[in-house]
Amino acid sequence: MQATIFGFGWIWLKSTDSGGPSSSEITAHKVFDFESEHSTQSELPVEKTEYSINHIPPPHGSLSKPSSSGYALQEVLTWENDMYDSVQKGLHLMCEKYLDMNSPYHLQQLETLMPFFEAAWKKFPILTHYQDSWPARDFTKMYLKNKVGSDKAKAKMRNKTTDDD
Repeated sequence: MQATIFGFGWIWLKSTDSGGPSSSEITAHKVFDFESEHSTQSELPVEKTEYSINHIPPPHGSLSKPSSSGYALQEVLTWENDMYDSVQKGLHLMCEKYLDMNSPYHLQQLETLMPFFEAAWKKFPILTHYQDSWPARDFTKMYLKNKVGSDKAKAKMRNKTTDDD
């Protein structure tokens, strides 16, 4: 059995035994969920994508909570500011193109995350050096969290203004 890690908590399994599926049959299996929530996503046949197992591991702790044993993304990446800003802005634009901007990361569907990550890897090859593409995942989590929260706050303010009239 050959396993290939493919970011955001999925692993591609391919049988290499003569008794298993043919070498062209590959399936995706969810092996863990970053938000510790259950997903309704089903197994999908996918094309094989090879990545080295020797990736930079994600930091320990919670994203954007350095005072609670977490980490600040910009500090742990140690990228030049121009690189950090370029990747961040590029991923934000890709979020708007590929993802549901009304849902947080953990509610995104695999069918939208796969092309999102593929486009991210193509535009920013540096992301392929990180285990499970955790910088892309973290940029995306924070952007969607902030966007969804901002939209909810705006809607609440509109409703309050309407109710006051």
